[in-house]
Amino acid sequence: MNMKKIFIPLIVLLLVSACSSGKATIKQAPLFEAEAVFKQANDKIKEGYYEDARNLLERIKVQDTSGEYAPLAEIRIGDTYYKDKSYEEAAIEYEQFLEMYLYHKYAPYAQYKLAMSYFKRIGTPDVSYSVVQQALKEFKKLLRLYPRNPYLNIVESRIKKCKSILAEYEFYVGEFYFKKGSYGAAARRFNDLLENFSDSKKEPDALFYLGLSYKNLGEKDKAQKALTTLIEKFPTIELSKEAREIIASLRSEK
Repeated sequence: MNMKKIFIPLIVLLLVSACSSGKATIKQAPLFEAEAVFKQANDKIKEGYYEDARNLLERIKVQDTSGEYAPLAEIRIGDTYYKDKSYEEAAIEYEQFLEMYLYHKYAPYAQYKLAMSYFKRIGTPDVSYSVVQQALKEFKKLLRLYPRNPYLNIVESRIKKCKSILAEYEFYVGEFYFKKGSYGAAARRFNDLLENFSDSKKEPDALFYLGLSYKNLGEKDKAQKALTTLIEKFPTIELSKEAREIIASLRSEK
């Protein structure tokens, strides 16, 4: 018998056996369990380990094949920044969620937290004007898109606060122009305040200084109209007493 003919099949048999043995030792990677990882992330958030939580949530965004937990991970990433008082970063995450999932069941929550991310950054009126404007815009958007949201009572008070701050800012700028002698610019600011924030605490002051601005501009009729409105709406305050005296002097000049 030809030994060469026997040897070649033997080698083939050994190779096949070795390959089969190797394949048997290969283990499949475990399936990614998004729910379990999401629970881990929530536990990390409760413990205050926000960076660790974000790492887990980022994995969910990439690896979740069910599509159920990836949106929730986006929101919770925003929550980690919010809890850590990194409000600018939180706003970015909530905005990204809303861009992709505007009609998701948690969209009202994301919109509320987006508005609150701006609201939390509010400082003094003279340095936070644009932030307050954005907060007010996002709160109004929440009411417009999700009128049945569970935050209605809170949102109404937040909107009132934003408007109050914006009114203070408008008066602050108007008063600055008035003291500077730029009465036309001052009148525009006071008019903006009265048009946009008519129920604010600054309304009496705005009416009074609007009247004075028009008086200094030589527009007596407009001055009397503003001061008369002040007297009619707030008859008992000290400014109305002064307004009556100014109106009397304007009439005597005619």
